[in-house]
Amino acid sequence: MILSYTIDIMNDIPTVPSPVPPPSPASTSRGIPGVYARSRGFSQALSPFIAMVFGAGWVFGAILSPRFIQGSHAAILLMLIAVGLFITWKRAVIILLRHEEGARGEEQVARVLDALPDTWRAFHSVKLASGEMDHVLVSENQVFTIETVHWRGQVRVVNGKLMHGENFYPGYELESLRTQAESNAAELEIPETSVTPMVCIVGGRYGDYAGVKNGVWLGEIQDIGIFLCAPREGQLPEAKRADLLRLLEEKTISAKEEGSQR
Repeated sequence: MILSYTIDIMNDIPTVPSPVPPPSPASTSRGIPGVYARSRGFSQALSPFIAMVFGAGWVFGAILSPRFIQGSHAAILLMLIAVGLFITWKRAVIILLRHEEGARGEEQVARVLDALPDTWRAFHSVKLASGEMDHVLVSENQVFTIETVHWRGQVRVVNGKLMHGENFYPGYELESLRTQAESNAAELEIPETSVTPMVCIVGGRYGDYAGVKNGVWLGEIQDIGIFLCAPREGQLPEAKRADLLRLLEEKTISAKEEGSQR
């Protein structure tokens, strides 16, 4: 039973993605893509493992005291502790690898955005009141808030929700993404019509044509450049754009400093 469960866990470990070159110096100067994904991965992976280690230490202390556990009972308890530590460690590895995949997906999207014309400005790992945005892209007359999802397999929209296979992750309802874009526009003090929320799929397939659905652009990484470079009417006044760039520079400082400490 324990052996079968352990094998299942090992089979669930995500494949390690191919090495990704580091982002360009330009992207590093405007935030570090993937810094929040890696931070969440370390936190979620290490917290239960550390708790398990402390619990194991307490049990070891009880075993060493002859008043509590002796003989065969101590041996069984030690075996259970070893199995628990092994399973916890395997789960920690799975969590770390999945978040690393997400971080590398953000790095791939960052390189696409950094290759756009010099008049465009890309900011990565931007912390806003509505949450952490993977990327905020400012063109000459438009703003794009981009969420990167590194999901293998097919991704589709069902009843206004972004589905990965048969799984749904809270926060990826199209209505929620539009509401988040409106909140971002209010915080950045720019017109709502100038902000386009986007979800870029890396590592998977979108089960429809790339494009805007219910106010949110959905597509794969190879589709994002075509959409961004398409001509569109200006919605962002030039005076607002200058103020917006200064504000986004300030909001990426904390992410940049956090990444430099790792």
